[in-house]
Amino acid sequence: MTGYYFGNASNAYPKGTKYFKINNISTRNAIAVEVGDNEWQKAVYVHQAPFHWMDIFTKILPILILIAIVIIILIRLKKRKNKQLYN
Repeated sequence: MTGYYFGNASNAYPKGTKYFKINNISTRNAIAVEVGDNEWQKAVYVHQAPFHWMDIFTKILPILILIAIVIIILIRLKKRKNKQLYN
């Protein structure tokens, strides 16, 4: 475990640890963490993870991909139209 995580992560538990909602408690306040077979520990929200550039990247990437697809389609349509005009 390196501790170099971003977003919703914990350095206290290894990757793949199962998290669960606790009935009648908001997940913004606490969650249950599986620490063994049929054994859970209450994990209380302390503070937000520090800002990381990947937080923005993962939100902007789908938009950039969509814009690139639209631009490619528009360029192909324009080339096809120009080709038809000269034929």
